[in-house]
Amino acid sequence: MSIPAGVGQGTALSGIQKQIVACKGEVINRNCYEFNPMPMAFKEAQDVCRALAPNAELASVTSGDLHSRLVFLVTKGGEKNPVLTWLGGTVKNQQASWADGSEWTYSDWMPGHPNIHTDKPVCLEMFNLDEGWWTAADCELKRASICSYPITA
Repeated sequence: MSIPAGVGQGTALSGIQKQIVACKGEVINRNCYEFNPMPMAFKEAQDVCRALAPNAELASVTSGDLHSRLVFLVTKGGEKNPVLTWLGGTVKNQQASWADGSEWTYSDWMPGHPNIHTDKPVCLEMFNLDEGWWTAADCELKRASICSYPITA
């Protein structure tokens, strides 16, 4: 990236950091949540999210209210059948964590899950058996995804 003559480096950098992104999904608790129906492997979905906006990640779900609103977003209020959808969670060595570093304060695992018997990390998907329940799946499987990023005032 070249900096135009007469523009100080600090000016150019602050302009990039204040990039304004229009939310194409739903704003919930000062975060934008965007559903992407395109099936992708977890890493690819994560890369697409990170390209959307500063600090964008696959969505972490930290409350039952947020989970319900994301189910509503993905199903268009129940008009569409739910599709298997990546959230920003991974499970490694029986320990679950969110990609954005959020505290794990809520979960909606399907009974018996996460049932992990591998050293390989697995990724968190929702909507198995037409429910909002979460299951852990091979990260290479192709799923829809939900991205989230903070909205700056």
